[in-house]
Amino acid sequence: MKRKLALVMVSVLSVGALAACGNTASPIAASQDASASGGSSAASETGTDASASGTEASGQSASADGKGVTIQFWNSFTGSDGDILRSIVDQYNKENTDGITVNMDIMPAETLSEKLAPAITTGTAPALLIQGNMDMALYAGEGNIEPMDDFFDATGTDQSDFTQSALDGLSMDGHQYMIPMQWFTQYLYYNKDLFKAAGIEKAPDTWDEMAEDAAKITNPDKKVYGAGFCVSGGVTWMDSMILSNGGKILSDDNTKSELNSDANLKTMQFIQKVANSGDTPKGATGADLDNLMMANQLGMVVNGPWMVNGLKENDINFGVAPIPQGTSGRVGIAEISAFSIPKGTPEDQKAAAYKFIAYWNTTATCKEWSMQNGFPPYLKSVAADSEVQANEYVKAFSAINDYGVAFGTGVKSASSINADVMFPLVENVMAGNDPQTELKAASDKIDQMLAAK
Repeated sequence: MKRKLALVMVSVLSVGALAACGNTASPIAASQDASASGGSSAASETGTDASASGTEASGQSASADGKGVTIQFWNSFTGSDGDILRSIVDQYNKENTDGITVNMDIMPAETLSEKLAPAITTGTAPALLIQGNMDMALYAGEGNIEPMDDFFDATGTDQSDFTQSALDGLSMDGHQYMIPMQWFTQYLYYNKDLFKAAGIEKAPDTWDEMAEDAAKITNPDKKVYGAGFCVSGGVTWMDSMILSNGGKILSDDNTKSELNSDANLKTMQFIQKVANSGDTPKGATGADLDNLMMANQLGMVVNGPWMVNGLKENDINFGVAPIPQGTSGRVGIAEISAFSIPKGTPEDQKAAAYKFIAYWNTTATCKEWSMQNGFPPYLKSVAADSEVQANEYVKAFSAINDYGVAFGTGVKSASSINADVMFPLVENVMAGNDPQTELKAASDKIDQMLAAK
């Protein structure tokens, strides 16, 4: 489990713990509502309602090459990055010479997940989605998204410009099921003003140092907390902490749980100790912690790149550092957000979707996304750009290459394990329940989920 991303992601399957502001939850987990919603602004919409699908809904005549076609595009970028995505979609609609219109519908990850399954069944799904690598095993395994093996030949997109591990992380059984849109791992955000007031000179390097710094920052009179550990709607920080402390969640072959261990017991006891100290708010969601950070009331939080814009907009004096390391090193769950095409999408709509995906995967568009959001580039041409290399946030977020690892490779229930087991485990432990009892119950539940396939 503790291999670097470049090694882990090249396996036939790769499933990250979807958590990002801009990723969907499948029956999929959110923090991708962190990630998936980043805990930010309300859902918004560009164009028509996403339930109206394709050329029939738009009144356009079908074209085998996608020309003159209107397509629906669903995603859960409900944070500030959704505004940037919307502007790029609008730019494409104005500039493309094929008469293609992309109508984008942004919604919370849970809503997207609830709408998608019946939409696929009834043939009313959009032509284009953004999903996470954790979605792939589930949706591809059930035949609910189309293989995209012909994408590079059909569009002329330069496949050699892609970091290979980003493509491998979205392939299964020899088929390319998704095309990258962004990738990232987890990082530590910290409030420089609160650090200065507490006499702390630099970001903590370990989880123990983070707890020590949190105690110095916490000020009940001002309702200031030293650190934030969310129990839902956020990145899977607990997975990263477990792995960095030498524990496991799944066996190496992903067939059984290894959650109930001495190493993981120590990690749960550590989390409970921090919670009992009052240095982190109990029961806080990712959105709750976002709000505290934006209000200068939280010293530290683990999150993804999407948090940068919100902190900037709220004039927060913040820094970004690598996620703290544990007793066995530094680990951050790596995730890929990617374009996918639902089963049954008509050929004219698929062709139009391909053209937008190709537009996204140009040096100019991906550079714009990296520069505005700080997301590390997966296109080699963008990574080599001098302006991108000089950007402090892109540089910080490129740590994905140093400590990002995949989770639940090829496991259809990987996202459900995080949403329905790991987050509730942490919530119960932070609430004061016995860590050993909770670990065993969570481990048994994971085994049941794995056995159910």
